[in-house]
Amino acid sequence: MGTASESPPVEIKPRQGKTAPQLVSRLLGMETEYATLVAGRPDLTSSELPASAKIYARICAAIRGGQPTVPGVFDQDQLFLASGGAVTFESHPSLHSLPGGLVEIATPEVRSPDELLACQRSIDELVAKAATEATQEIDLRVLKNSTDALGHVYGCQENYEAIVASGLWLLIYRCCIVLLWGLQVVSMLAALPVLSLAFAMVMLIRFRGVHFFSRIKGLDSPESSDSNQSPGELFETLPKWVKSTLTGMLRLVHLPTVFILRLVARHVAFRKQRKYLTALLVSRVSICGTGDLDHDGRYRLSAKAMAIDTVSDMGSYNGERPIYVYGHWLGQFCAKSFLSLTSTKAMLHRRQRFQLGLSDSNLSELAEYVKLGSVSLILDMIESGVTKDFITLDRPIDALHDITTDWNLVRRVKTSRGKLSALEIQRRYLKSAREFVSQTPPESVGEAALVIERWSELINVVAAFRRDARNVIPALGRVDWLSKRWMMDQLGSDSQWVSRKKTDLRYHELSPDGYYRKLIAMNPSLALITQERIEKRRRTPPPDSPATKRGWLIREFAGGDQPVSCDWSYAVIGEGKQRKRIQF
Repeated sequence: MGTASESPPVEIKPRQGKTAPQLVSRLLGMETEYATLVAGRPDLTSSELPASAKIYARICAAIRGGQPTVPGVFDQDQLFLASGGAVTFESHPSLHSLPGGLVEIATPEVRSPDELLACQRSIDELVAKAATEATQEIDLRVLKNSTDALGHVYGCQENYEAIVASGLWLLIYRCCIVLLWGLQVVSMLAALPVLSLAFAMVMLIRFRGVHFFSRIKGLDSPESSDSNQSPGELFETLPKWVKSTLTGMLRLVHLPTVFILRLVARHVAFRKQRKYLTALLVSRVSICGTGDLDHDGRYRLSAKAMAIDTVSDMGSYNGERPIYVYGHWLGQFCAKSFLSLTSTKAMLHRRQRFQLGLSDSNLSELAEYVKLGSVSLILDMIESGVTKDFITLDRPIDALHDITTDWNLVRRVKTSRGKLSALEIQRRYLKSAREFVSQTPPESVGEAALVIERWSELINVVAAFRRDARNVIPALGRVDWLSKRWMMDQLGSDSQWVSRKKTDLRYHELSPDGYYRKLIAMNPSLALITQERIEKRRRTPPPDSPATKRGWLIREFAGGDQPVSCDWSYAVIGEGKQRKRIQF
């Protein structure tokens, strides 16, 4: 790769349709999973708590009461919002009747870190308000964090528009996409007998359940609980060996697709980004981690980071948790592409969605902004060929776990520039980015100068703690893991694990009683987004993005005479011969 930084000023390569693009102005978005709990009852396994499906339904009902919404094209339980975002139930069908569960809300696509932060804060307020209105008999609260009291890891994922490949690698990538579409057609045809068998067994269970219920109750038009269950929930009622057999057969049918996808994910797509961005992501837990107290009483910088076990993969297909996630491609080529040639054609474009799984759910607005802005700026540098000062890691997963387990920030990991600490890696990236921005024409700098300023501020407050462990005050409310650690220390050295874990969880509570919310109430200057902007983004989509048209369409047609459903790239209005598809 070339090193354009050797001859200033930097040449900013124009994007398609733009002559003078600004830095950090690519499309980006974020998906955040929120956990629910009942105040005073952190044990989410209690049988007294409401089922996760019921909580999700009530939260969605509360959201519908505040703005127009439409269901998803592929998932009727999904909710697309007039603000441009979407709400999804992140829970396996077998867990729908159990307490807990996760509500995932995705921001609309935006073109700047500042706008994304405003959208994310509006979503935090949206879900917190909806939880308050969702039920009257319990005090339902929402947590925005990465793990619960049982050790289940979830959190958020970041999405960036980026160049998937160039030159010969782009040709190879496109050939793989065409091959994947062909494999998908073959897989769908091969899966039909398996799906037919599963459908027949599910319908048999539904019929027998309704028939039995009607005989017992003596009703003319019975409405049993089974009749209200989704096919996925009914599938879970099958004997375990039947489910395992059917699932195994489907996985075998789709194995060639998964194999090619893994080949693309690990060796073809986003090669330069994965090479030069990994060290930044691994080391940023030192400034953007949210902290976690494990069951052995050890404090780590990030529960999400400790769960990461591979660099690139599908994400949870076999239980894996990668840094770079391609699970959305798996969904694309196991269902969506078969139904939509337009979405398959979009997969051939040079710029694609680049998803990061190594990301904490920050409450600190400074940390959230730096997390997004620094990645977007480094991606600009990679696409401009300015990479000569970047660092690579030989064993990124080992380095990640080493850094994450050392909240004193003294551990060094092997890099292409020798052994370095997390803060040293961050400073090297910051220095290179600062030089890049200084060599960029003023009209193209855009928001990058603000990214540099805030990135430097965040590193400095963590470095101050590293030099003197008593110097914590500047980091409070700015560095999540350090703020939480300080709160735990206030309990005293003889405090029990239960008390410290309560502090861990309550720090992330999105209510006035949440510990971070109390912290920011005492220091309003920590808020980077005004309440007026938050309220605006709760009602309207951001400008200059696909979400603009999506939000307008939902606001205009939701609740009308014709049925409307939505996906991220298009909406469907009407049915039958009157059915229209509108691209965003």
